[in-house]
Amino acid sequence: MTDHRDVYGTLHRDTALAATLQEVIEELGANTGLAYLLSDDGRTLRSVIIGGAQPAIFTMPERLDIDDPYATAAALRTGDMAMAGFPTPACLDLRLASRIPFPYSVVSLPLGIASGPLGVLTFLWVPPRTRFLHAQDVAWLKDKTQALGRTLQAMADRAVDMRPGTKPVLLPLYRRKSRPVGSANTGWGLPDFPGSTEVSFMYQVHQLAAELNEATSVADVMAVTRARIMTPFGAGAFLVSTLRDGRLWVAGHSGYPTVALRLLHGAAAGPQRPDADALLTRTPLFFEDRHALVQSYPSAVEDGLEASVHLPIVLSNRQVGVCTLGFRRPQSFSSEERAVAMMMMDLLGPALERASLGESARSLAESLQKKLLPRDLVEVPGMVTTARYVPAPSTAGLGGDWYDMVPLPGGRIALVVGDVEGHSIDSCVVMGQLRSAVRAYASEGHSPGIVMTRANRLLCELDTDLMATCCLISFDATTGVAETALAGHPPPLVRAADGTVTTLQLPANVPLGVEAGALYTVTDIALARDALLMLYTDGLTESRQLDTALWARTLLAPPSVSLEKLADHVIEQACTQGVHRDDVALLLARYEGPQAGPNRRITRKSFHRHDLHAVKAARQFVSDSLHQWGLDEMIDSFQLVTSEMVTNALIHADSDVDLRLREYPDHLRLEVRDADPTPPVPAPITLTEESNEYAEHGRGLVIVDALCSEWGNSPSGRGKTVWVDVYNNT
Repeated sequence: MTDHRDVYGTLHRDTALAATLQEVIEELGANTGLAYLLSDDGRTLRSVIIGGAQPAIFTMPERLDIDDPYATAAALRTGDMAMAGFPTPACLDLRLASRIPFPYSVVSLPLGIASGPLGVLTFLWVPPRTRFLHAQDVAWLKDKTQALGRTLQAMADRAVDMRPGTKPVLLPLYRRKSRPVGSANTGWGLPDFPGSTEVSFMYQVHQLAAELNEATSVADVMAVTRARIMTPFGAGAFLVSTLRDGRLWVAGHSGYPTVALRLLHGAAAGPQRPDADALLTRTPLFFEDRHALVQSYPSAVEDGLEASVHLPIVLSNRQVGVCTLGFRRPQSFSSEERAVAMMMMDLLGPALERASLGESARSLAESLQKKLLPRDLVEVPGMVTTARYVPAPSTAGLGGDWYDMVPLPGGRIALVVGDVEGHSIDSCVVMGQLRSAVRAYASEGHSPGIVMTRANRLLCELDTDLMATCCLISFDATTGVAETALAGHPPPLVRAADGTVTTLQLPANVPLGVEAGALYTVTDIALARDALLMLYTDGLTESRQLDTALWARTLLAPPSVSLEKLADHVIEQACTQGVHRDDVALLLARYEGPQAGPNRRITRKSFHRHDLHAVKAARQFVSDSLHQWGLDEMIDSFQLVTSEMVTNALIHADSDVDLRLREYPDHLRLEVRDADPTPPVPAPITLTEESNEYAEHGRGLVIVDALCSEWGNSPSGRGKTVWVDVYNNT
């Protein structure tokens, strides 16, 4: 049967609804008016027209169930006017819609035609009215609603569709009168131009949403919070805390004094704290001055701020955290500002949750990656080594690159760098299996070619489609001969003592995991004294349009810097020149010569993280070693440096500690290795007593800096190495 209803008549229907909303808003001073129509299911009211000013029109509920305890639903159920938010007992059984983030008063009137209930007209006043409407206002409002009902009845008789559409139409209505200069929201727009303030509000909300969409870390989210929430509101400080295990932990802040932050970070989320109370009750709290805050919360932390706002962050009915804005002077807050603030929290919550989950996943991935890399590097007399691993910035910390050093029979050592394709858990797992296999085969004394052959056969037999490349060098420090085999990997670079850099000309061979029966050619390379080997994965140079080997050779140009600084230089160049899009594994090895002899001594000792006597034992170990080497004049300085470095590692890294002392012709190097990748930062003594009172970390490094000739931090696969060089002036 053909539907003869006038589909274009819905435009006239909506125009009649909009005209009534506009007339009531202007006559009775309401902020917002909504026209709801009943859906086909007879159970749902859907908004058709939403009229009023921004931002309130964006906070209105788009749909309601007819059984909801709100005035709109009650008006439809009872067929009579319903209200809430007025100081009258008649509305005590109705609640205010929780979606609307500010207090208000509401009046709802039913719409009906001969065939039955049609919908509801709802009007809101912000802030809530202190008294109910006058009797003549109520009578006028009912007359208008009844007149609208008659108009809609006439349209229904002409077969105009009375069902709601799929989306509401918004009707912006701005105040005709100018806002007084100096009002609470003066900074949001120009008072003589209707709509300027409201559009300025929504501009900031739009910009906040756009920038939060691009934030990938908690630090990014906090930077956006500062720029798009704290600054537009004119606040002098902000503090975002997240709820975990019944406590609030500071996730980001700006402008808050350190003393207050220390008291708030990790404190129990109880009702005696305004920020915690706002979160627990899911109610925003606005305090226009310090006196108002202390009256409600006598034990509130002294933060040097006058006014404050505490905004709960709730996501999917789950308490996530709270955002506090602080002001240096007393402040009043308009209803629009309150609404915008809570709208911003609706955007901040998902962004903060997403960034936190992303960082947790990245942290887990990086932890897995580090566990699959060597904790430290094996060193032999005659060779100095260092390594770096940097995950790709666009991944979750997952990758298949690795490096390794394996002690071999006869005092030899194996240098390994490899790369399993992809950035996933599978890549990490396969990398761990392959690294273990190469290490095991090499430890048995097999040549690099045999090691590659067996590793290739193993990878082909694993249940994976991933392939890998690898470079393996078996090096004999007594002869300087490096037996080298490649499996589709970039060849190593060698820098001679005169600074000349060459690329080793080696057979590329087939990558691992491609052909089960592949054979791998081994090439012997003779290294001269002071030669430097560079093994790396293609993430270091793969996006270079020029000759990658030529560019890589320029990285080795500085011949006089230490090996640690050279490694830092290589990684820095890769990360700042736009080439670091993949994981990077780097292994540098400097050959000091065939004979160990004097000035090539190495000694080491390890300490358990819970060893209460570790610092004393470390001092004694260094003293005994220097005495045996005939360097008694350096004992006092090294004892003090050792105490500070080992204490720092045990307390702040909370891991086992390796101590290594190595002798060079003109200086001594002390290395302390732990499992915490966070670099140490010296904290000089400040001029203020308060700052000194709370400065807990880094003081020992000031002492280290004063006593040593040079010191630095070198990240390793599973932590870091803090090293110091002290030159022998004798």
